[in-house]
Amino acid sequence: MSDKSAASSTSSIPDEEEPRLKYQRLEADTGDLLLETEAACLCVSDKMLALGTRDGTVHLLDYDGNEVKRFQAHKGPVNDLCFDETAEFVGSCSDDGGAMVHSLYTDEVSKFKYSRPVKSMALDPRYGSRKTREFMTGGLAGQVVLNSRGWLGAKDNIIHTGEGPVPIIRWAGTLVAWANKVCVRVYDTAAHTRIGKLDRPKSSNAEGTSCQLFWDGEQILYMGWHQTIKVARMRRKGTADVDALRTVEVVVSFQLDNLVVGLAPFGADIAVLVHNPALNGSSPRPPNNLTAAAALSGGTASDATGVSTELQHEPPELKIFTWAREEVAADALFFITGYEDFEASEYALATCYLPRTRASSQVRLNGSGAAAPTGRQATKWWADGEEPIYYVVSPKEIIVGRPRDGGDRVTWLLEHSRYEQALNIIESDVTLAQATREQASYSCATESDNAAMWEQWVYMFAQMQRLPAMAPHIPIEHPTLRQTAYEMMLHAFLLNRADHSILLALVKDWPTHLYSATTLTEAVLHRIRAPGGDTEALLQVAAQLYQIQGRYDLALAIYLRQQQPAVFDFIQEHHLLPVLHERVAQLLSIDEERATQLLMDQYDEVPASTVVPSIQAEQQRALDAGDTSEAEVWRHRLHHYLDQLFLKDQTAGADYHVLQVELYADYAPGQLMAFLVSSQWYRLEGALQVCEQRGLVREQVFILGRMGNASDALHLIIQRLADIPQAIEFVQMQRDDQLWELLISLALESPALTGELMDNIGGYVNPLRLLQRIPDGMSVEGLRDRLVHIIADFRTQTSLREGCNTILHTDCLLLAQRLYHEVRHALSHLYVKPCIPSASTSQAEAGGQWQHWHAGAGLGAVVDQQDLPGPQGTKQLHLRRKEGPDDEDLETVWVGIEYPAAAGSDVASQTSNLKFREQRHGKTARQKGMDSQPSLPSLVVADTAILPD
Repeated sequence: MSDKSAASSTSSIPDEEEPRLKYQRLEADTGDLLLETEAACLCVSDKMLALGTRDGTVHLLDYDGNEVKRFQAHKGPVNDLCFDETAEFVGSCSDDGGAMVHSLYTDEVSKFKYSRPVKSMALDPRYGSRKTREFMTGGLAGQVVLNSRGWLGAKDNIIHTGEGPVPIIRWAGTLVAWANKVCVRVYDTAAHTRIGKLDRPKSSNAEGTSCQLFWDGEQILYMGWHQTIKVARMRRKGTADVDALRTVEVVVSFQLDNLVVGLAPFGADIAVLVHNPALNGSSPRPPNNLTAAAALSGGTASDATGVSTELQHEPPELKIFTWAREEVAADALFFITGYEDFEASEYALATCYLPRTRASSQVRLNGSGAAAPTGRQATKWWADGEEPIYYVVSPKEIIVGRPRDGGDRVTWLLEHSRYEQALNIIESDVTLAQATREQASYSCATESDNAAMWEQWVYMFAQMQRLPAMAPHIPIEHPTLRQTAYEMMLHAFLLNRADHSILLALVKDWPTHLYSATTLTEAVLHRIRAPGGDTEALLQVAAQLYQIQGRYDLALAIYLRQQQPAVFDFIQEHHLLPVLHERVAQLLSIDEERATQLLMDQYDEVPASTVVPSIQAEQQRALDAGDTSEAEVWRHRLHHYLDQLFLKDQTAGADYHVLQVELYADYAPGQLMAFLVSSQWYRLEGALQVCEQRGLVREQVFILGRMGNASDALHLIIQRLADIPQAIEFVQMQRDDQLWELLISLALESPALTGELMDNIGGYVNPLRLLQRIPDGMSVEGLRDRLVHIIADFRTQTSLREGCNTILHTDCLLLAQRLYHEVRHALSHLYVKPCIPSASTSQAEAGGQWQHWHAGAGLGAVVDQQDLPGPQGTKQLHLRRKEGPDDEDLETVWVGIEYPAAAGSDVASQTSNLKFREQRHGKTARQKGMDSQPSLPSLVVADTAILPD
């Protein structure tokens, strides 16, 4: 709404009173029960409710209206109900003359019968714990009867009679109050005497109306009769002795314009349920104080402001009065169904109320002072979880009224545009929920998009020091306020340490153009330097402002000081690792793993020459402070960093490898050997000394080996480790035959070592070198078995050598043949000619024609040993390389077959075979790589003199 409409809305209802109670119907099973019958009376305990109905049934309900149990107690309407103080027994009475006491947790039932209707009943608050089991009844017989159990059973004692019917009895502690036609009397059951009375109002109409009584503890008695309210205090006569007789003193008395149908305390005030009989056929509805009623009935306040011509009775009202008769609140209960037809006697007010003495102490504990609120003040006066509850009983429904808390009050005030009062409650009510505070603050200002109005609210909130509640809702656009408004809000958060976190959130969320970052930075730094100003949140504000100004190095210094884990992302985002210098070690104290990983990723930008001195400086600082444990932590961090750097790049930290030898020896001796093997940048003498000091024998052996002192190393292995396998491995690596002699000499000093050497030496040197040197008389355990094992190993080795030689010879032959075939595959033309020499002709003149076998130009000859005629009997093959007559670019191979003189009969056959193979394996077949048949032996090269030129 606009400013103008808001102002007019506020001025239109200046006299409307803020309600004190909020209402709701008691639902669940209660609604269904009252559809079939009508409510007659209700009694409230701190555990449950007891509802009596017109059909004589007693229903036990929880506070939500769910039925827990029921008793069909009477044949007539239930007139009155009562609990003992532990809520373990409930008493009931009826017009049928019956009075009953039911145990709520057992099957115990006590029934009593009287000749006249019983209108009221009260159980002794100590009923469950006393053997007398006392209760009082009153009714149309005009008698107040005390029923007490003795040795001979229950007995009725008439306490009072002769003043007319007794419609109500109320018992508190040892005091009992009842009303009759004449007065209200108070009886002390401990002294067995009446201690005082309150006279009936003198109004002529009061005689026909019912009296209402309510005890506030044992000291205060509230009475409402017709239109009169009285409050009486119980006092001791002349002394403070607890055994002294008490008297009744009226401290408050005033008249109302309405009939009183129920009353109870409301803090230091009085809550009164009144009824207004209609004097004619129409009655206007009051225009004010109807918000709660309209909301409960589903309408609005405007729905309850008209005039109805059908009303027979006005609705009852629940009013709040001070003891000085000042009316501070009045709620017309229009939402009660059928109120037009109900008489005053059909209403009742039942209350679950904490006694004044107990409530007072609770209030003090909550810091609100001993005095309860008075006048028009509406401050919370009850303890959390013990708020009073007011049940308005009508025939067809039960209305539950509860005091409005701070949140309810703020909501109502905001709805009625009473912002200043709402802010006062937000400021003063410490019990107000945080969500309610924020919503109220938001509602105070969000009714407008006017920048000037927003700025006005900013100034108002600042004056009341409530800017933190408004800060989350102040607009940063649509509308945008002046820069001074935003800066005023930001600067306001500097004073209170608790508000620094809000300031940090605003600096992160608000655009930087809304305020001056430079001005705010100066103010923040000034507050940090002041006593108590260096809070974590304010330091983060300074860092955030430095980032806004681009001064990342200063922001980084703050993050390092605060040990913020987010510093790693900040460093990577702005590439700040090189600017750390001597402060790089601080990263390790925040998160060693992340810091080490970051340094490894950028080890070329931040070398070890920067990191190591920084860590050593922190270590020395701890030593100077006498904190050896902290110094040890920093030394271990140095080892971890150098170890990771060595894994990343072995040369990156070469200047510190001497230091690393000592660090590995102290923190990771298992990794020292790998470091000694891999690194070339440490002094052997220094490393040997470190290993000697820490008893690292294997590392000493390695270093001595690198120093060339193999004999000393071997002595260490045998004498310190007694490890024969390692000694053999060491000697084998040194490739020095003299070391074998030294090893044997050292092993012969111990029979056990001698035996172990016998078990392992066979694979390296001749075991006879050891066996021949075993001195006479040395007792070697298992000597026979070990000798057998040595011999068996020797035979096995001999067999293996023979097998290996055979395999080697075979492999050589196969590889030679493979080489031959690979070379022969390069031949492109093949000519075959059978030669049949005789005694009279030379080999060159022997008969036969050369057959041309062509494998294809450029493809390489696919001629296998199986495709050539081989020697059979005394046949031989002769070949020679020669240029072919048909293709000068290809090499030609001439092959001749020589037969003996006696083999003339085989010439035709061989020639035929050669022709046959030529016909089967022509040029096309050779190009496809097909092998000819049948399988023939290998080619034999002979004298080439017989081949043609």
